[in-house]
Amino acid sequence: MKKENLVEFLSSIIEEDAIISRLYNLFHIKYGYEIQELDGLVQYGIRNSNFIIENIDNSDVTYDKVEWREDNNFQEVVIIEQSDFIKLLFSENPEIPKDFVQFLD
Repeated sequence: MKKENLVEFLSSIIEEDAIISRLYNLFHIKYGYEIQELDGLVQYGIRNSNFIIENIDNSDVTYDKVEWREDNNFQEVVIIEQSDFIKLLFSENPEIPKDFVQFLD
């Protein structure tokens, strides 16, 4: 993934703007990334305890898998601990957290 797009993807999660329909439309439809690549990124974050997938209306409801659909307005990717990410991503010269560098092209 291009650096600026990975920064945007991770920043969206921090900003609580990672509703699946938005990620799907922006990163898959507009930017052309494959669903497998997007899902791999999210699943990596889940396996490493960076992310969880929550229900928009009830954060007590979580999911193991993302339903990658244009109309999925019920799932959101949420970051568990954002402080380290914020320092890197929200600066004049954004950096990718070291665990996610592997997703750069």
